[in-house]
Amino acid sequence: MRTIVTTVFAIVFGVIIVGGVWFYPTIRDVGLQATGFTAKNLCSGHFVSGFTPELMMEQAIAPASPILGRTSYQVDDDLRQVDVTLFGMFAHRAVHRVGIGCILLAPGEDVPRFDVSPIQYFAPPSNDPWPRGEGPINDAMEGVDYAALNAALAAAFDEPYLPDDPRNTKAVVVIYRGQLIAERYADGVGASTPLHSWSMAKSVTQAQIGILVREGLLDLYAPVAVPEWSGDGDRRGAITLDQLLRMSSGLEFNEDYGISTHVSRMLAQEPDAGAYAASLPLEFAPGEHWSYSSGTTNILSRLIRQTVGGSTQDHYLFVQENLFIPLNARSAVFEADASGTFVGSSYAYATARDWARLGQLYLQDGIWRGQRILPEGWVDYSKTPTPNNPANNYGAHFWLNAEPEDGYAVEGWAPIWPEVPRDAYRMSGYQGQHVAIIPSADLVVVRLGFTPGARRADMGSLIAEIMAAVGE
Repeated sequence: MRTIVTTVFAIVFGVIIVGGVWFYPTIRDVGLQATGFTAKNLCSGHFVSGFTPELMMEQAIAPASPILGRTSYQVDDDLRQVDVTLFGMFAHRAVHRVGIGCILLAPGEDVPRFDVSPIQYFAPPSNDPWPRGEGPINDAMEGVDYAALNAALAAAFDEPYLPDDPRNTKAVVVIYRGQLIAERYADGVGASTPLHSWSMAKSVTQAQIGILVREGLLDLYAPVAVPEWSGDGDRRGAITLDQLLRMSSGLEFNEDYGISTHVSRMLAQEPDAGAYAASLPLEFAPGEHWSYSSGTTNILSRLIRQTVGGSTQDHYLFVQENLFIPLNARSAVFEADASGTFVGSSYAYATARDWARLGQLYLQDGIWRGQRILPEGWVDYSKTPTPNNPANNYGAHFWLNAEPEDGYAVEGWAPIWPEVPRDAYRMSGYQGQHVAIIPSADLVVVRLGFTPGARRADMGSLIAEIMAAVGE
């Protein structure tokens, strides 16, 4: 009998060991991605935006996945860092550095591999009217129904849904005819609070590419110089800059935010987002297939860094001196991964007013106070539908509100905002981040928040109500 029990125990123990060895890589990925996501976003939300850790966990992190709510965290305000574990394991640390926000360190690292010397602003922000300064809104523009306008903004902060399906709107800003005419903020948020972009950062990366194209340093229709694709016979070497901007590279990439998908691994576990994305194989021939990919943007971000000098400091100075400073977007911060490359797909922070400045730049055809920042024709290029996307809802790193091709409307490919003019286009990000640009109405609308369901931001209705209030 003892022999039988011993044998059964040995078999069961062996199965457990084999199973543990078999499944450990998946378990490790789950743990590291959970702690990486929590550490990075808790650090940025606290040290960049100024939210409490408790609010970040409740509104921004735990709703993304049940496992994130089970992570344990320690915030060190003196060292400006966040340490996170899951069941005491899978430790991840994120640290804050002035000028570039929070950096998610590679597992086992205690300090960043790089540093940046931030630009110092010697003059305080002026009280001139937006966009030159940070003065008050224009509350007396002729033809604007301010009662209706303010009612529309107030409604954007209402919570009409179930408690577990909140809007959590944090900021709304309205720019009409180049002037700031309305803004509203949640409790604890103000005009000086930098807020998260998520995928709106892609459009900021696109602007940097435009500047390099204007300077003749990049060719839009030439193959991109990516080290991983330089081998003889590597078909990835034919991928052009245009194909990357239009999400038509053909590279394999899973954008579903699940466990161990490409995007989850890239943002929460891999130390070099661009290198990871560039290492993936082709799934389709370049230019043949449209597929939204955050990995594509991080390849572009690494390309920008290589083009402007190669270091994190070089890239920091480039984006500040060529984009943020000319726009007077003082709050804007691009965050880097552990390798020192800015995470161009997902991690930019700016105030709602500064996000509006970026939208206004595109509304003005890339010209700011008489200076051409983006190349001539770049804005039209940005909002031209990608040929291999029959939905016609994506241009070059901007989402569109255009009509789908004939026959696709019946398949559900309708404009996401049917009540908004078809010439509208937008920067858009997870949890309801939007910078909407409506050229026919001379209007820019910014909406930022922690909304679990993006459609619950009701952006189309908000824009339509704003347009009615301004008489458009």
